[in-house]
Amino acid sequence: MILGDILAKAVGNYENKELILTKSYGPESRGGLCRSELIIDDNPINYPEVTRPDFVLALTQLSCDKYHLDMHPDGVLLVDPMFVRVVPVSVKNVYSIPLTEIAKNITGKEITANIAAAGAMSVLGKFVGLESIKKAIHEHFPQPMHELNEKILSAGVEAARALL
Repeated sequence: MILGDILAKAVGNYENKELILTKSYGPESRGGLCRSELIIDDNPINYPEVTRPDFVLALTQLSCDKYHLDMHPDGVLLVDPMFVRVVPVSVKNVYSIPLTEIAKNITGKEITANIAAAGAMSVLGKFVGLESIKKAIHEHFPQPMHELNEKILSAGVEAARALL
C-alpha cells in the first residue's frame, strides 16, 4: 500500500501526469490479499478502474495467481521468488527479483522490500522515472531514513538492470 502511495506521488507531483490510485484489502484484517491499483496517463482518465494491467507486482503466490489473470498480453509481471515459486506460463514478461532478500541484506527488515520494488519498477515498467521515485520516497519518509532507502532503491534498480 505504501508503494502505491509513493508511485502516485512520483507520477502526480513530479511528472505531472494524471493518475487514479485505488486500494483494496481482503476481508481478513491481517494476512489477506491487498492491492494498490494505479492508473497513469498524460491525458484525463475517463474510467477509474484497472481492467488490463500493464504491470503487476506480486509478493505472494496467492496474489500472483489471482492478479496476473487480466494482464495485458505485453504486460510485465514482477515477482519475489522467496514467496512466488510458480509463475504463470501465460505471461511472457516475467521478472523474478529477490526483493525481500535485498531488503533484509541492506536493512535487516523484510518490510522494506517495497523500496527495492520501486527501483525495479522504474527500470522494468518505464512508467515513472527514478528521480521522481527518489523525491517521493524522501517526501514520504523522515530524513533519517533517506540514505538507507536510497541504498535499497539502488539495489532494486541494479537487480532489474541485470535482468535486461
